[in-house]
Amino acid sequence: MGFLRSSAQPLLCLCLLAPPALADGAIDSHSVDIAASYRAFAHGAASPADAGDYRRSPGLQGQMDASGRIGDADLKLRLFGSWDAEDESRRYADIRQASAQWRHDRLSFSAGVGTFFWGVSESINVVNVLNQADLRQAVDGKDKLGQTFASMSLRFDTGELSLYYLPTFREREFSQRPSFGLPVSDHAQFESSDHGGELALRSQLYLGDLEVGLGYFKGTRRAPLLISSGSARELTPWYIETENLLLDALYLVDDTILKLEAKTGRERGQGFFSANIGLEVPVYSLPDGLQDLSLIAEYLIDDRDEQAESLGQNDLFIGLKSTFGDIGNSQFRGLVSYDFDSHANYLDLSLNHRLNDYVRIETRALLFLNATPEDSWLYPVRDEDFIEIKLHYSF
Repeated sequence: MGFLRSSAQPLLCLCLLAPPALADGAIDSHSVDIAASYRAFAHGAASPADAGDYRRSPGLQGQMDASGRIGDADLKLRLFGSWDAEDESRRYADIRQASAQWRHDRLSFSAGVGTFFWGVSESINVVNVLNQADLRQAVDGKDKLGQTFASMSLRFDTGELSLYYLPTFREREFSQRPSFGLPVSDHAQFESSDHGGELALRSQLYLGDLEVGLGYFKGTRRAPLLISSGSARELTPWYIETENLLLDALYLVDDTILKLEAKTGRERGQGFFSANIGLEVPVYSLPDGLQDLSLIAEYLIDDRDEQAESLGQNDLFIGLKSTFGDIGNSQFRGLVSYDFDSHANYLDLSLNHRLNDYVRIETRALLFLNATPEDSWLYPVRDEDFIEIKLHYSF
């Protein structure tokens, strides 16, 4: 039922778009990526009876991308599917994108299902508010579920202005592991009975070495509060209403990149502010085989305390990313966090290596190094350290 509930409307859009596209032979390019995955957890689940009593979990993922044209409409399609041997919540399919776009001079109109990215930061993107996070694939929320939309954009000499209408809302789905200590209920609660029909506005400006994004969003917040309901052995998602003014900026100073994401607005009758400010500095005089190396530092603040959308309430992230190999076929990224209030921290490591034009390996490890009861984000997952390996074949 979870798959039907989360995918019915995107599947309807696909059914409307796909038949004429196939009939007219409109698809002019496509690609398929198939991956075998393996997750291994360092510890057993904190509540095995609730979260799933397993430590190792093989699985499969697949993704298909296609693009084409029907008349004056440009078509884009991205389908994603996942199967997991142990975790039933990771057996699902999603339409990441199934959209059509029409252009006329500087105006463009788009509709369907889409995945949008707003922001410039490496660790947490506080302004990336349109799509629901797909935590079943990436616990940091970087992967997103498809969002039904209709939009209108106006291009001008220094940027673009876009208006979005989001007719539907998608609830967040949770995997059995990593576990939050208790299972998450399928029966979510909402601050408002009217969760849908949302509006968003974004202007993107390119001013020499400065790139600026200004945005507005009003609707149901994508990240729910997880409420413990007394004696019940589960957490109930509660989705609150939010109104946001958004800013992201990237400024190039010599070779150093300065980054900013900031958000202010109102939730539950109170104002709030959150931000991520950081920099990325390249390193030169590298040894043979190391193509590039950049150092990263970002500071996150959020004054909503327990109602914050992410763990970045008073946190520092430092790390690096690099490309290496004879032809730059390997990428590494490492980030470590430190919470100035609770002194909690975790380590996020990823390594990707391309074997040839068709095969690549992705490895990621999350290690929760220190978590105290004062940290409401990291303490529930303190024993959920894991490593995931994926072997991809693309054609």
